Amino acid sequence: MMKKTSHINKKTTLKDIMTLERMGARYPSRLSFSRSMLRAMVREKWRIKTVIFDLDKEGYGSVVYEVTTPKQIYSLLCFSQYLDDKERSDRVIADKWDTAYTLHIGKISKLEFKRLKKNIPLQEAGRNSPKELILSRANKSVRLFEKVVDCLSKGNQPDINDFNKVGYLLRTTAVYGSGKFGLSDFSRTKVVTNFNQPFRAEMLAVYIIREFSIHLVEHIAYNRNPKKAVKIKNKIKQHLGIGNSTGLGMAPFIIKHPKLIHKWIRQFEKTLMKIKIIKSIKNSSFNKFIILLEKSKTYLSEVDTNDKIQKIKNKKTLEDLILIIKHCKKIRKNSLNNFNWAKLIKYAEKNYCYDLQEIVKVQIIELYPNIADKLAEDMSMGDDQYIKHNMLVSDLLNIIRKNYDWALKTNFKTKINTYLFWYVSKEKLEPRLGERYNEKGSELEQPLGIGRMVNELYEFINKKNKKILKLNIIKFLILYPQFRGIIRRIQTLSDYKYGEVKDNILHKNVLPIDMLRFKLSFFGASRYDPKSDRWLRVSFFAGAPYYQNLNKKNVEQWGFSTMNSYK
Repeated sequence: MMKKTSHINKKTTLKDIMTLERMGARYPSRLSFSRSMLRAMVREKWRIKTVIFDLDKEGYGSVVYEVTTPKQIYSLLCFSQYLDDKERSDRVIADKWDTAYTLHIGKISKLEFKRLKKNIPLQEAGRNSPKELILSRANKSVRLFEKVVDCLSKGNQPDINDFNKVGYLLRTTAVYGSGKFGLSDFSRTKVVTNFNQPFRAEMLAVYIIREFSIHLVEHIAYNRNPKKAVKIKNKIKQHLGIGNSTGLGMAPFIIKHPKLIHKWIRQFEKTLMKIKIIKSIKNSSFNKFIILLEKSKTYLSEVDTNDKIQKIKNKKTLEDLILIIKHCKKIRKNSLNNFNWAKLIKYAEKNYCYDLQEIVKVQIIELYPNIADKLAEDMSMGDDQYIKHNMLVSDLLNIIRKNYDWALKTNFKTKINTYLFWYVSKEKLEPRLGERYNEKGSELEQPLGIGRMVNELYEFINKKNKKILKLNIIKFLILYPQFRGIIRRIQTLSDYKYGEVKDNILHKNVLPIDMLRFKLSFFGASRYDPKSDRWLRVSFFAGAPYYQNLNKKNVEQWGFSTMNSYK
């Protein structure tokens, strides 16, 4: 049975890198898309300015930010409207939001503005063109937004502890891109824009929405009390991120884009591989590493969550952080002469929980921008799959035995291993999970249960006459075309070892949030706060400098943001 707690004291192997428990323990790193996007902003000297600020006293209306890059100009359009508290919802089935956004290619003309003002607040129900790169919406934080407005309007600074408990003023409930709802497809976007890396356009939009959240709250506070109102001090507001509420819609991406996922993991592992062969570690680097571990410890102690499983994970990780810091200080006291990072990573993998192992790795990577940052600019890969026509069926079986032993060991004849089914909702075209033996709709199941499909193929072949083993794949598929999709995947991914999730995602006790956290870690999300096993809240850009203060010195200082990071 699939456990619901993180593994402790289990040595990491290549196989378990892509198990759900391991995926659900990942943290953002220098390779995360939010980090690489901000580096690009600084490196290429992008400029952001407000070209339209048309909000009434209550903060309803339109704001447009213009982003100038060496290659192109972009416009982020923000629309703010009145929303009754009863209508505010994080769920994707909502049809009204406090704010709505789009990132548009080029300067915004009056005609385009009129079109977008009509359509963007409608979100999925509106009409978009290839000139739009992303579509998003966000709601005000019920706990924090009005509280901050009231505080600022009276001339007082908000309490950073309140910021820490919530983490954001606005919380996005979707950030669509890559061709969805008529938006520019990534194959086009990477050619005609600056955004040739995955989700970089989305990260730019989210970063500016964070800026907008500050402008919005300060504008309302000023109009409420012009004589007393103040703006938020930078050392307080920098702790704010932009919130995000994420559910099952994100999970199937991991299954549907295996080569891309392989690329992300390969670049991360390649970074570590290059670091592991470094023979000489400077005292200054090791001291900085210990400081980063201390910061991680403070960050985790400040993360606020009510989820029982996450609390257990955070508590165990904190305990392990204390131990690894003591271990590192002992190493420093003795000598770094025979020390290297490979030894420390191996030690962590042998003795500590998955979350701690990941923190150790990302903080080591933090020390080597000359290695990591180049690889972070090469995170894209196409997802085309192919049939190896001349391969024999016997060779296919060998690949299955080697790469899918986890699927062969799973008994898919038991209900617990086929309990769940994935489908797409008719109303919102969003992925959903159903219970096969309690609910209707399994005939609409999406082909995401890779383990079961591999298992069925393997058993089918083994039940046939042994002569079938000598057939090549083309002849086999002429006889049994129903297996074309899974054979193509098996053959393709034999060349991409990190592409497959090595777990049964149909199991009754599967935790979809492990897949969500995996993807969100590459986005750069922090402050994981699960609300169930199927959706969670996170924060983007918490601790990042705002545009006016962004520079080469501080662009990399905001990971694992803590309340005392800005003093």
